[in-house]
Amino acid sequence: MISTQFPGDIVDRHPEPVCSKCDSPLWSQSDGSAVTVDIAHQRETVSQALDKFSNALNSSWQFSHAEYLRLVVGGGLIRDAVLAELFFLRSKGTVLDFTEENRGAVLVRIRPALL
Repeated sequence: MISTQFPGDIVDRHPEPVCSKCDSPLWSQSDGSAVTVDIAHQRETVSQALDKFSNALNSSWQFSHAEYLRLVVGGGLIRDAVLAELFFLRSKGTVLDFTEENRGAVLVRIRPALL
């Protein structure tokens, strides 16, 4: 059965529909892949990079089934601002977890792992 509902913003992840056959959440199912977005290497300001981050997070949630969002953040102020935002989003339950792959990249888990 195909759902005709469209996933809302990632901050609205909790009231999602479930499959009528298996009771799995429809929008939280992942294919185990990662979407990669560079938000720091086109002379962005911190504010512009945070806007790109927010857009990347929402589009990864709404238009893919990726488990992860990989953010290329560089090693400076943008990285620090993104990490601060991720701590806040993790505390709210918007993102499930995040890890620093290296000094310039952060891996954000937006969906649970495949079983």
